Amino acid sequence: MAWVKKFKKTGGGLKKSYQPGSMVSLALTKGLLNEPGQNSCFLNSAVQVLWQLDIFRRSLRQLSGHFCLGDGCIFCALKSIFNQFQQSRERVLPSDSLRNALAETFKNEQRFQLGLMDDAAECFENILERIHLHIVSDTPTDACSSKSCITHQKFAMMLYEQFVCRCCGASSDPHPFTEFVHYVSTTALCQQVDRTLGKNERLRSDMFGELLQAANSTGDLRSCPSDCGQSIKIRRVLMNCPEIVTIGFVWDAEQSDLTDDVIRSLGPRLNLCGLFNRVTDENAKRSELHLVGMICFSSKHYSAFAYHTKSSKWMFFDDATVKEVRMSAIRPFQSFFL
Repeated sequence: MAWVKKFKKTGGGLKKSYQPGSMVSLALTKGLLNEPGQNSCFLNSAVQVLWQLDIFRRSLRQLSGHFCLGDGCIFCALKSIFNQFQQSRERVLPSDSLRNALAETFKNEQRFQLGLMDDAAECFENILERIHLHIVSDTPTDACSSKSCITHQKFAMMLYEQFVCRCCGASSDPHPFTEFVHYVSTTALCQQVDRTLGKNERLRSDMFGELLQAANSTGDLRSCPSDCGQSIKIRRVLMNCPEIVTIGFVWDAEQSDLTDDVIRSLGPRLNLCGLFNRVTDENAKRSELHLVGMICFSSKHYSAFAYHTKSSKWMFFDDATVKEVRMSAIRPFQSFFL
């Protein structure tokens, strides 16, 4: 699930919002092939969400120089698909070049191999990591500050974790790290929703970040660094202001009865101050992000929803099938993500 910063024109609502750099989105809507036996739905869904992210698409278009790996070059393959999205007259396009590049890149790890189903969130995350390596190949992922690296400039959440004991004041050394996808347990999220409703509190549309933060720290207790006997929760601090935030839901089982509860917990807006225990960047403190994309998994198959900026409509992507999501179909959930 992806949230981005949006800017509103004076006097306009969400339907008149636009991304930095342009008044409207130029993104077109095309499907992606998934022939029998290819099992490419996980990749197709990740690509559709990346393409519909205006900030990412425009930034990738402006990049040319990179460290190329030939047949295994994910950068070239993704650029090729994006060029076809923009220029091809075909309504359905192949994603074979990117599928082959992924298989070649990760063959030693036996991940994303041809014909085999894989995880869409991990695919999304690894595409971003490989783009970083193609742009700044000599810089470790956690230490990148290059202005040309769109992975870090747009997606990276620069965080540190620390334990602080409220009883004796002792604290652990801060542990810095970088996230491209912020993973949260669906079970823990639904437990937080139940606790909120159990207090007769209403689920506000702007409290989704708070629910995610509480879920992410559920059961994560450590002993006090000074061994005073207290058990303390970890604190996660955000140090930058990402333009795109991606949340990955972790399900305890392939078949779950929590789907409806998770959908009801979704919020259309995400405040970074709610998502993390503390935010140090002043822009991040004021930042409000809007839901623009979702990758879904059902019946061993991936599909995607994305907000199409030019038409101000939500679109559904199921491999070759592309449909507008009618208001009548999503009206039960419109207070949560529209």
